[in-house]
Amino acid sequence: MQFATWEPIYQAILQDFGFSRDRDEESAEHLAEILRAREPVLHAAKAIVTGQRVVVCGNAPNLDKELREIRKNNAVFLAADGATAVLLEHNIVPDIVVTDLDGPFPAILKANLMGSIVVVHAHGDNLDALIRYAPKLERIIGTVQCRPIPGLHNFGGFTDGDRCVFLARELGAASMELVGFDFEDESVTPRKKRKLEWAKKLIELALTQ
Repeated sequence: MQFATWEPIYQAILQDFGFSRDRDEESAEHLAEILRAREPVLHAAKAIVTGQRVVVCGNAPNLDKELREIRKNNAVFLAADGATAVLLEHNIVPDIVVTDLDGPFPAILKANLMGSIVVVHAHGDNLDALIRYAPKLERIIGTVQCRPIPGLHNFGGFTDGDRCVFLARELGAASMELVGFDFEDESVTPRKKRKLEWAKKLIELALTQ
Protein backbone atom coordinates (compact mmCIF):
# COMPACT_ATOMS: atom_id res chain seq x y z
CA MET A 1 0.00 0.00 0.00
CA GLN A 2 1.27 3.46 -0.88
CA PHE A 3 1.72 5.69 2.15
CA ALA A 4 -0.41 8.39 0.51
CA THR A 5 -3.30 5.91 0.60
CA TRP A 6 -2.55 4.75 4.15
CA GLU A 7 -1.91 8.19 5.70
CA PRO A 8 -5.56 9.29 6.14
CA ILE A 9 -6.28 6.00 7.93
CA TYR A 10 -3.18 6.47 10.07
CA GLN A 11 -4.26 9.99 10.98
CA ALA A 12 -7.66 8.68 12.06
CA ILE A 13 -6.01 6.02 14.24
CA LEU A 14 -3.75 8.62 15.85
CA GLN A 15 -6.76 10.77 16.64
CA ASP A 16 -8.88 7.88 17.92
CA PHE A 17 -6.27 6.58 20.36
CA GLY A 18 -4.31 9.73 21.12
CA PHE A 19 -1.09 8.26 19.77
CA SER A 20 1.92 10.44 18.99
CA ARG A 21 3.24 10.57 15.46
CA ASP A 22 6.54 11.90 16.80
CA ARG A 23 6.95 8.88 19.06
CA ASP A 24 6.10 6.54 16.18
CA GLU A 25 8.85 8.19 14.16
CA GLU A 26 11.30 7.96 17.06
CA SER A 27 10.71 4.22 17.37
CA ALA A 28 11.10 3.87 13.62
CA GLU A 29 14.53 5.49 13.80
CA HIS A 30 15.63 3.06 16.52
CA LEU A 31 14.40 0.00 14.60
CA ALA A 32 16.10 1.22 11.42
CA GLU A 33 19.35 1.57 13.35
CA ILE A 34 19.04 -1.97 14.77
CA LEU A 35 18.49 -3.35 11.26
CA ARG A 36 21.01 -1.16 9.48
CA ALA A 37 23.70 -3.86 9.20
CA ARG A 38 21.25 -6.73 8.64
CA GLU A 39 20.75 -8.45 5.31
CA PRO A 40 17.26 -7.68 3.90
CA VAL A 41 14.92 -10.68 3.91
CA LEU A 42 11.85 -9.25 2.19
CA HIS A 43 12.74 -11.19 -0.95
CA ALA A 44 12.78 -14.41 1.08
CA ALA A 45 9.31 -13.65 2.49
CA LYS A 46 7.99 -13.01 -1.02
CA ALA A 47 9.39 -16.33 -2.18
CA ILE A 48 7.52 -18.08 0.64
CA VAL A 49 4.16 -16.37 0.17
CA THR A 50 3.76 -15.51 -3.52
CA GLY A 51 1.14 -17.69 -5.18
CA GLN A 52 0.48 -19.72 -2.06
CA ARG A 53 -2.50 -20.50 0.15
CA VAL A 54 -1.91 -18.53 3.35
CA VAL A 55 -3.42 -19.22 6.76
CA VAL A 56 -3.41 -16.06 8.88
CA CYS A 57 -3.57 -16.86 12.59
CA GLY A 58 -4.89 -14.36 15.10
CA ASN A 59 -4.60 -14.98 18.82
CA ALA A 60 -8.25 -15.19 19.85
CA PRO A 61 -9.25 -18.05 22.20
CA ASN A 62 -10.81 -19.95 19.29
CA LEU A 63 -7.43 -20.41 17.57
CA ASP A 64 -6.65 -23.77 19.19
CA LYS A 65 -9.97 -25.29 18.08
CA GLU A 66 -9.80 -23.85 14.57
CA LEU A 67 -6.25 -25.13 14.05
CA ARG A 68 -7.50 -28.64 14.74
CA GLU A 69 -10.10 -28.29 12.01
CA ILE A 70 -8.29 -26.65 9.10
CA ARG A 71 -6.42 -28.30 6.27
CA LYS A 72 -2.76 -27.74 7.07
CA ASN A 73 -1.16 -29.31 4.00
CA ASN A 74 0.35 -26.96 1.43
CA ALA A 75 -0.33 -23.88 3.53
CA VAL A 76 1.90 -20.99 4.50
CA PHE A 77 1.27 -19.88 8.10
CA LEU A 78 1.42 -16.28 9.27
CA ALA A 79 1.17 -15.80 13.05
CA ALA A 80 0.05 -12.61 14.74
CA ASP A 81 2.26 -12.20 17.80
CA GLY A 82 0.92 -14.47 20.58
CA ALA A 83 -0.56 -16.90 18.06
CA THR A 84 3.01 -18.11 17.63
CA ALA A 85 2.90 -20.00 20.93
CA VAL A 86 -0.33 -21.77 19.97
CA LEU A 87 1.05 -22.76 16.58
CA LEU A 88 4.17 -24.22 18.17
CA GLU A 89 1.95 -26.25 20.51
CA HIS A 90 0.40 -27.72 17.35
CA ASN A 91 3.88 -28.49 15.99
CA ILE A 92 3.50 -25.78 13.36
CA VAL A 93 6.43 -23.42 12.89
CA PRO A 94 4.95 -20.26 11.38
CA ASP A 95 6.63 -19.16 8.18
CA ILE A 96 6.27 -15.53 9.24
CA VAL A 97 5.54 -13.97 12.64
CA VAL A 98 4.12 -10.43 12.74
CA THR A 99 4.68 -8.74 16.10
CA ASP A 100 5.13 -5.47 17.94
CA LEU A 101 6.92 -7.50 20.63
CA ASP A 102 4.26 -7.27 23.33
CA GLY A 103 3.46 -10.99 23.17
CA PRO A 104 5.29 -14.10 24.43
CA PHE A 105 8.84 -13.34 23.33
CA PRO A 106 10.24 -16.80 24.23
CA ALA A 107 7.84 -18.38 21.73
CA ILE A 108 8.68 -15.79 19.07
CA LEU A 109 12.41 -16.31 19.61
CA LYS A 110 11.97 -20.10 19.46
CA ALA A 111 10.07 -19.85 16.19
CA ASN A 112 12.71 -17.49 14.81
CA LEU A 113 15.48 -19.96 15.72
CA MET A 114 13.45 -22.66 13.95
CA GLY A 115 13.31 -20.59 10.76
CA SER A 116 10.44 -18.10 11.06
CA ILE A 117 10.92 -14.69 9.52
CA VAL A 118 9.85 -12.07 12.08
CA VAL A 119 8.16 -8.87 10.95
CA VAL A 120 8.95 -6.49 13.80
CA HIS A 121 6.72 -3.43 14.07
CA ALA A 122 7.86 -0.14 15.60
CA HIS A 123 5.39 2.27 17.17
CA GLY A 124 5.45 4.89 19.87
CA ASP A 125 4.56 2.57 22.74
CA ASN A 126 7.10 -0.21 22.18
CA LEU A 127 10.49 1.48 22.04
CA ASP A 128 11.70 -0.32 25.18
CA ALA A 129 10.69 -3.70 23.75
CA LEU A 130 12.42 -2.93 20.45
CA ILE A 131 15.67 -2.11 22.20
CA ARG A 132 15.44 -5.16 24.46
CA TYR A 133 14.25 -7.84 22.05
CA ALA A 134 14.84 -6.95 18.40
CA PRO A 135 18.64 -7.41 18.55
CA LYS A 136 18.09 -11.02 19.67
CA LEU A 137 16.20 -11.92 16.50
CA GLU A 138 17.50 -12.94 13.09
CA ARG A 139 15.81 -12.62 9.68
CA ILE A 140 13.80 -9.50 10.50
CA ILE A 141 11.61 -7.30 8.34
CA GLY A 142 11.01 -3.93 9.99
CA THR A 143 7.64 -2.19 9.68
CA VAL A 144 6.05 1.05 10.87
CA GLN A 145 2.64 2.72 10.83
CA CYS A 146 4.11 6.16 10.10
CA ARG A 147 5.89 7.15 6.90
CA PRO A 148 8.57 4.48 6.33
CA ILE A 149 12.20 5.52 6.36
CA PRO A 150 14.97 3.64 4.48
CA GLY A 151 15.23 0.06 5.69
CA LEU A 152 11.64 -0.08 6.97
CA HIS A 153 8.27 -0.77 5.35
CA ASN A 154 4.65 0.21 5.77
CA PHE A 155 2.40 -2.38 4.13
CA GLY A 156 -0.69 -1.04 5.91
CA GLY A 157 -2.42 -2.25 9.04
CA PHE A 158 -2.67 -1.36 12.70
CA THR A 159 -2.91 -4.47 14.90
CA ASP A 160 -0.72 -7.54 14.51
CA GLY A 161 -3.63 -9.48 13.02
CA ASP A 162 -4.64 -7.06 10.31
CA ARG A 163 -0.98 -6.32 9.50
CA CYS A 164 -0.66 -10.04 8.71
CA VAL A 165 -3.42 -9.69 6.14
CA PHE A 166 -1.93 -6.58 4.52
CA LEU A 167 1.45 -8.31 4.44
CA ALA A 168 0.07 -11.43 2.80
CA ARG A 169 -1.60 -9.30 0.13
CA GLU A 170 1.59 -7.31 -0.43
CA LEU A 171 3.63 -10.50 -0.81
CA GLY A 172 1.26 -11.97 -3.38
CA ALA A 173 -0.72 -14.65 -1.54
CA ALA A 174 -3.01 -16.58 -3.87
CA SER A 175 -5.65 -17.02 -1.16
CA MET A 176 -6.10 -16.35 2.54
CA GLU A 177 -7.87 -18.18 5.34
CA LEU A 178 -8.26 -16.42 8.68
CA VAL A 179 -8.32 -18.43 11.91
CA GLY A 180 -8.18 -17.28 15.51
CA PHE A 181 -10.03 -14.00 15.00
CA ASP A 182 -12.94 -12.85 17.19
CA PHE A 183 -13.89 -9.27 16.51
CA GLU A 184 -16.88 -9.44 18.89
CA ASP A 185 -15.00 -10.66 21.96
CA GLU A 186 -16.88 -9.18 24.93
CA SER A 187 -14.22 -10.13 27.47
CA VAL A 188 -11.74 -7.47 26.35
CA THR A 189 -11.21 -3.93 27.64
CA PRO A 190 -12.94 -1.01 25.92
CA ARG A 191 -9.58 0.01 24.41
CA LYS A 192 -8.98 -3.48 23.05
CA LYS A 193 -12.54 -3.52 21.70
CA ARG A 194 -11.78 -0.38 19.68
CA LYS A 195 -8.65 -2.04 18.35
CA LEU A 196 -10.72 -5.05 17.29
CA GLU A 197 -13.15 -2.73 15.51
CA TRP A 198 -10.25 -1.18 13.63
CA ALA A 199 -8.80 -4.60 12.85
CA LYS A 200 -12.08 -5.79 11.36
CA LYS A 201 -12.44 -2.63 9.26
CA LEU A 202 -8.85 -2.84 8.01
CA ILE A 203 -9.00 -6.53 7.17
CA GLU A 204 -12.13 -5.88 5.10
CA LEU A 205 -10.24 -3.10 3.33
CA ALA A 206 -7.20 -5.30 2.69
CA LEU A 207 -9.29 -8.12 1.29
CA THR A 208 -11.10 -5.84 -1.15
CA GLN A 209 -8.01 -4.07 -2.53
